[in-house]
Amino acid sequence: MRDAKRKLPSERREELLARAVEISHADGLAAVTLRRVGADLGVTPGLVSHYFSSADQLIAAAFRTAALADLDAARTHVGTASRPTARLEALLDYVLGDVSEIASALWLDAWSLGRRNPTLAAEVPALTDAWLTLIGEILRAGRDAGEFEVSDVEASARRLLILIDGLGAQKVTRDATGNEIAHIARSYVASELPSAHQPSVSTRSSAAT
Repeated sequence: MRDAKRKLPSERREELLARAVEISHADGLAAVTLRRVGADLGVTPGLVSHYFSSADQLIAAAFRTAALADLDAARTHVGTASRPTARLEALLDYVLGDVSEIASALWLDAWSLGRRNPTLAAEVPALTDAWLTLIGEILRAGRDAGEFEVSDVEASARRLLILIDGLGAQKVTRDATGNEIAHIARSYVASELPSAHQPSVSTRSSAAT
C-alpha cells in the first residue's frame, strides 16, 4: 500500500486545481497563486509548480475549469425546457440569476488579467465560442420551429452574448437591480427576436416591474 499522504499524480493535480477554483470563486482569479494553493493544502509551492509551471498557467486552468462547469450548468438548466422559447427563457433565468454572479465576476477577471497573462487570454476565445454555440442552437431551433424571426443566427447570438456579458458586469458591480437587469434583458430579446416570443417577454417584463 502506498503512503496515505502520497497521491497519484492525477489525484494531486485535480486536488490542486480544485483548490485554485475554490480560491477564484471566493477571492477572484488574482488571488490564485502557487503559494496560496500550496499553503491551503499544506504542501510546498514547489509541489504545486511541479503540476503547474507558473501562476499564470494555474490561473488559466482554474478559469477554464470554472467556466466549463458554468457552461455545463447552463446547458443542464436550458435542457429542462421543451420548446426553444422556453429554453431561451431558461437561459436568461440562469445567466441573470444569483448563481451565475460568480461566473460573471470570473469572466471580468479573465478579461482584465488576460491583458498581462497570455495563457489566460488564450482560454477566452474557445469558451466564448462555446457560449455562442449554445445560444445559436436555441435561436436556430426557434427559427426552424417558427417561434422566432431571426435573419442571422450568428449575429443575433453574438449580440445576445454581449448583452449577457454587459448585464453580468452590472450585476457584479451592483450598478443595477435584479429587476432592472431582467427588464433590460427581456426588452432587448423582444426586439431582437420578434414574433411568438413577444408575449412571453412582455409578461415577464411587466412582472419584473
